[in-house]
Amino acid sequence: MLRRPTFLLPCALLLAACGTVTNWQEIHTGPMSQADVYDAVDYLAQGDGYLAGPECDRGLGTWLSRWRQRVLLNNHPARFRLRVEVLIDKGTAQTGWTILYAVEQQKVKDLGKSVDPAEADWSADGQDGEREFIFGQRLALRLGVRKLPGAQGDKTGAPAANSR
Repeated sequence: MLRRPTFLLPCALLLAACGTVTNWQEIHTGPMSQADVYDAVDYLAQGDGYLAGPECDRGLGTWLSRWRQRVLLNNHPARFRLRVEVLIDKGTAQTGWTILYAVEQQKVKDLGKSVDPAEADWSADGQDGEREFIFGQRLALRLGVRKLPGAQGDKTGAPAANSR
């Protein structure tokens, strides 16, 4: 009789819990160079207060910001922080580019540590859909995209601009 290793099931569950799933939003540009797309992403993200992180790579078309803590009224730090991740995916200068983007959010769950949290105090809190929507709209306008993300008939799953 074969003996089944019972320790594999808990290990498999632990490994599955370690991964996070990103719901990428996407827009498609018209004909332009990858450098123009990257410059537009960099300009908009830094204009929103996101600083470029060391993982940014113009040649690979990746832009990942450093974490930015949200600030409430009177400059009190909130217990949330955000970062933007952008991938300039498939495309050419003649056909345009597919841009994938997401705004990731983390939260300090312990209110006692929310004023001055350590790195270990932060935990994943999903994506910030409102910031993604605004970032996508501004990026589409900057790049001259005619079909704005979130518009009727858009396949990204974002809410329509006029829907309630």
